[in-house]
Amino acid sequence: MKANKHVFPASHFSLTPAIDRQVQALPFYVKEIGFLNDRRMVRGSRNDYSDYLFLYSLSQMSFIKYRKKSAIRQDDVVISACNTPLTFVQLRKHDYLYVIISGNSAQFYYNHIRNNSGIFHANPLSGILDLFLELLSIDYKKEPLISQMEAGCAAQQLLLELYRMSRSVIETREMTPVQDTAIQTAVRFIQENYQQDLTIDAVCNSVSFSKYYFCKLFKQHTGKTVHQYVNEYRVNKSKELLSYSKLSIAAVANTVGFKNTLTFSRQFKEYMHMTPTEYREYY
Repeated sequence: MKANKHVFPASHFSLTPAIDRQVQALPFYVKEIGFLNDRRMVRGSRNDYSDYLFLYSLSQMSFIKYRKKSAIRQDDVVISACNTPLTFVQLRKHDYLYVIISGNSAQFYYNHIRNNSGIFHANPLSGILDLFLELLSIDYKKEPLISQMEAGCAAQQLLLELYRMSRSVIETREMTPVQDTAIQTAVRFIQENYQQDLTIDAVCNSVSFSKYYFCKLFKQHTGKTVHQYVNEYRVNKSKELLSYSKLSIAAVANTVGFKNTLTFSRQFKEYMHMTPTEYREYY
């Protein structure tokens, strides 16, 4: 059986689900949702402070709020309360997903994840995009309460993932200069040596920290073990080769540092939810 792939809607749309009193009593519900490629989108004028917009960008865009313009990269998530018009602009037509969430618990969660920029740099291998797609896949035209209960579950999980990201950022900012430098040095070492037989001992030696202490520090401030980070980085590099080269799967595995094709395929499927061959066919 084939692994799951990211399945986007067949066409672009914007939808405002029907909302009744029962729906309004829910902890979370969707007020508006869409999959668009408009060069300019303005939201917020029809909403109030208790409505919160979440946008997942699949390309480079810009975000304007209070006349302040911020750059948005691919796989960035923008969050904002809808108490003022929010403008998104892009030079060319590229896809993006958005949802406006309200509900009794929406403000509580939003207050815990908001930051000064309103932008989160999401990992494309994380489940955040899957949660946006899950919200898009719900049939909001069926019985409102049932569909919005389904949406509420996905919305809460999305907010939880963003909260985890925000906590990781806060913890990273609290690192001492020595710890911060050590993490940066280790990440750079991995990026420069990922094609080699890279061991945890080698990474720890690159920063002159003990193995136990550094592995704990690395996990605390990246959310991943050293081993997970190395494998994830190798998988990301392999995606470029699978898409733009004619190398065999075995050659790709060897080029990015995996010892054999079986290990490469297992790790790739774990992160991408599809095999390397399926990825090459899909992209």
